[in-house]
Amino acid sequence: MLSWTNSRRIGHRLVSATLRCRQCSRPAGDLVGFADRSLGEARFLPVDTGYMPVNLAGELRCARCTGQLFLDDIEALGKNVPLDEAGGIPFEQVIVGDREPAGTSAA
Repeated sequence: MLSWTNSRRIGHRLVSATLRCRQCSRPAGDLVGFADRSLGEARFLPVDTGYMPVNLAGELRCARCTGQLFLDDIEALGKNVPLDEAGGIPFEQVIVGDREPAGTSAA
């Protein structure tokens, strides 16, 4: 089974994973990033921006039921694809609890 940590052995290749709740099984969104880089550098593509993951005491939780989130369905996508084409939000912002995507304003 491929995990984000052991996917580093496949080198500089894009990896996609679903961030899913352990309690209610709902997907929060997808993570797309390079296998040989840290998870914080990945991009987060939310399923529904109204239910962004919540940072509770340093742990990401489901916005619907506050269940623990885990990475599911990890797969290698391909080589030499720019991460900027994935779109989404830098996962680092999601981890620290910044819910507003870069380049937008709360008008």
